[in-house]
Amino acid sequence: MYHRSDRRRYAFLLSILLAMFSLRVIGQLIQITSPVDFLPLLESWQGSDLPYTVLLSSQLVIIVLVTILAFRIHAGSLIPRRRLGKILWMFGILYFVIMFARLILGVTVLADYPWFAKPVPAIFHLVLSGMVLTLGHYHCHQQP
Repeated sequence: MYHRSDRRRYAFLLSILLAMFSLRVIGQLIQITSPVDFLPLLESWQGSDLPYTVLLSSQLVIIVLVTILAFRIHAGSLIPRRRLGKILWMFGILYFVIMFARLILGVTVLADYPWFAKPVPAIFHLVLSGMVLTLGHYHCHQQP
């Protein structure tokens, strides 16, 4: 049986990661609509050629999905599934390692390649991988 305080820790961590990700989404939107000097330049925010409308739509889906999952964890209505947790955990580790390598390579030997040379997207992919790892841990370590 899992305890309420354990659920709250998972929900809290997901909420912190979600807030960080949401600030990234808002920051990029601000730079597109009314640029400000204290945020990174617009071209720093996106590491791919994905159209902004597609990117924003996918970011909003992520925000809604993680919000729902955090609420369900907090309420105790998200039933832990160990197999799903293992899949999420393995994917989260792989995702984290790739994005961490992207970040390190981008600030060192591959700084001349645009996909590597943009730390803002890489950092927020680390945040996303943190969400996946948190969900994986929840599913693996909580008892239904």
